[in-house]
Amino acid sequence: MSTPNEAYEQEQPARENALLVFLDCDRCDFDYLRQEILFVNYVRDRNDAQVHVLVTDEPSGGGRRYIIDFIGLAGFADRDVSYSYSASNTDTDDETRAGLAQVLRVGFLHYVIETPLAGQIEIGTGERELGQRAIMAQPEDDPWDFWVFRFSSSARASGEDTRKERRFNGSASANRTTEKWIIKAEISTAFRENVTELSSGLFKDVRSSYDVDGQIVRSLGEHWGASIRGGLSGSTYLNQDQLRSFLSGIEFNVFPYSEYSRRSLTLNYQVGSESFDYDRETIFGKLEETRGVQELESTFDVEQPWGDSRIRFRYKSYLDDFNKYNLSLYGNLSFRIVRGLSVFTNASTSLVRDQIYLTVEDLSDEEILIQRRQLATDSRYRILLGFSYTFGSIFNNVVNPRF
Repeated sequence: MSTPNEAYEQEQPARENALLVFLDCDRCDFDYLRQEILFVNYVRDRNDAQVHVLVTDEPSGGGRRYIIDFIGLAGFADRDVSYSYSASNTDTDDETRAGLAQVLRVGFLHYVIETPLAGQIEIGTGERELGQRAIMAQPEDDPWDFWVFRFSSSARASGEDTRKERRFNGSASANRTTEKWIIKAEISTAFRENVTELSSGLFKDVRSSYDVDGQIVRSLGEHWGASIRGGLSGSTYLNQDQLRSFLSGIEFNVFPYSEYSRRSLTLNYQVGSESFDYDRETIFGKLEETRGVQELESTFDVEQPWGDSRIRFRYKSYLDDFNKYNLSLYGNLSFRIVRGLSVFTNASTSLVRDQIYLTVEDLSDEEILIQRRQLATDSRYRILLGFSYTFGSIFNNVVNPRF
C-alpha cells in the first residue's frame, strides 16, 4: 500500500522534452510562477535554455508596464515574440503576478506546440479547483542531481583624515530541493574594523562573526514535514566565541503545501540543545554551558486579490529554566479598502528573557554608543502605519521615458 506522499507524487508524472526556460525577471515571484506554470522546465543558466524570457518594466501613466520578450534559443532561434502587460497602481501584488503568469502561459504556447508535450496541453477558460495540481515537468537527466552552489565575497576599505574602515564578507552555500527532500548548507563570515581619531586618542572598534548552518527536511505528504538542523556560530556582538546547536522538529500546515504561494498556516516545533563558549564571563558567572532548548513557531500567510497579510508567533525557551524565554509576535497587512485606497501596517513586539550571554563587564560610553555589544533589555518593539490613495485616469498604456 502506498503512503500518502507516494500517492501524491504518482499524480505528478515527469515530462521529458518539456520546454527549457530561463526566466530573467527582477520583479517576478518565482515561487508563485513555478507553482502556477508547471508544463515547462525552468533552468538556472541561459545556455541551457530553449527560450529566454526577459521581463523588463517601466513606469506608465497610472501604474507600471511590463514588457515580456520571448527570445528563442537553440532549435527555436529567430522565433522571438513579445507581449506587454499593464498593471495599475491600484492592483494588488497578487493581481499583478497573476496577470504576468497568464501572459507567460500564452507566450510559452508558441514553443510548446513544437514539442512532444503539445498533445498533453489542455487549453480552457475555466480555473482549476484549488489544490488541483497540473502536470509538472521534472527533468529526467540532471547531471547536478538538483544541487545548486553559490559563492560570494566582498571587501571594502574607506577612510578620511580622522577615520578608517575595513570590511570583509564571504559566504558559500549548497542546496538541493526535490519533492521529497530539502538539503541546505551554508557558511558565512563577516569582519569589520573601525579606527577613529578622538580628542582623547585613537578609538578602535573590531567586530567579527561567523556562521555555519546545515538542515535536512523530509516531506511527509501535503501537510507534514520533518527536519533536523545543526549549526556552529560565533559573534563578538553577542559575546559568543562559539555556539553549537542541534535541533530536530516537525511542521504541520493546515493547508496543502501545493497552495503555499496563496495561503498557509504552519505550526512548527523544534527541540534540541545549545552549547556556548563565551568570549567573556557572563552576568551568571559562566564561560561555557550547555542547555536544552525548544522553539515553537506558527505563521499565517495569505496573498489574495484584496491584499496580503502575514502573522508570525514565535516562542523559545531553555528546558532547564522556563523563566528564560523569548516571546515575539510579528505581523504585516496590506489591504485594499476600495479601488485606489489601500492601508498597510507592519509591527512587531517581543518579550526578551533569554539573554544568558550578556557580559558581566561594564561597557564604556563609547561602546554603548556604537553598539559594540548587545545590551540588556526586557522588550523590543517596532511599528509602521500608512496608507496610499491613487485616483484619476484608469488608462496607463502610454509610456514616455524622456528625462
